[in-house]
Amino acid sequence: MKKLLICIVALGLIASCAVEDMDDTIAIQNSDKENFEMYNSLDGAMDSFDLISEQAFNEVQASSKSSSNSCASLELLIAYNENPIPGFANYDYYSKMVLNYTEEQCQFDDWTGRLEYYVAGVFQEKWKDSTVFKNVRGDEGYSFDGYRVAEQNADLSTETTKVFDVIIDGVITEPDGDSYRYTANRNFTFENRFTTDEVITLEESSLIEGITQTYFMKSESVSGNPLVYKVACFGRPTFLKYPVQGSLDFSSSFGVNFNIDFGDGSCDKEVVLTGDNGESIVFDL
Repeated sequence: MKKLLICIVALGLIASCAVEDMDDTIAIQNSDKENFEMYNSLDGAMDSFDLISEQAFNEVQASSKSSSNSCASLELLIAYNENPIPGFANYDYYSKMVLNYTEEQCQFDDWTGRLEYYVAGVFQEKWKDSTVFKNVRGDEGYSFDGYRVAEQNADLSTETTKVFDVIIDGVITEPDGDSYRYTANRNFTFENRFTTDEVITLEESSLIEGITQTYFMKSESVSGNPLVYKVACFGRPTFLKYPVQGSLDFSSSFGVNFNIDFGDGSCDKEVVLTGDNGESIVFDL
């Protein structure tokens, strides 16, 4: 009888442990997914600030003369030697736009705040722009204080393929008030840009550091497997939210380490999250 009781107890412990291990695995997977979704939300918000920079560039390109009013000012072809600014020493001229959407009469639906935009070398395959965001708040409630610098890599660019290096550094604040220091180094390759066949390839490393909460989380492109975005899959500008190929590794100060695989290039929103324990879950962005 004693042996039978031991067996029952042993089997009970095994069953209990098995259930407990399964529960732990599910909890870890859910935690990994939650952390990825937080990262993805911040990254998506940063993409919307990138689009604000693109809008500023389009405004400058469409302008034929300098202008100024209470909401915006534009200066074209400023001589660098007369008005030098950091980072543009290799250019003879640059253009500058200041958008001050802080006053009520200047506010628009998509964003508010103050933005300074500088651009040079557009027609010389030496394109560079710099955007300074000052408490810029987007329509989804995220705000950003910081800067974004993009510079064309002339050595790698061709007539049909453009390569840009991008640096981002600043503080991004969620609608609920939580703030994070966001830094990123990105390398973009654009093929068939501004067409329905446009494909963007992205290699990046980024770091999110909590300000209201103490922690950090890193992401980095897996070597040889960059992120790929296709206009043909989801249309413009939605396609920027959904990589269809590539892989990112994540690590953190609180023991969250996992990989996200975005697929093989097929036009879907499915991703595979694989944790340190080798267990995977599949979900849609």
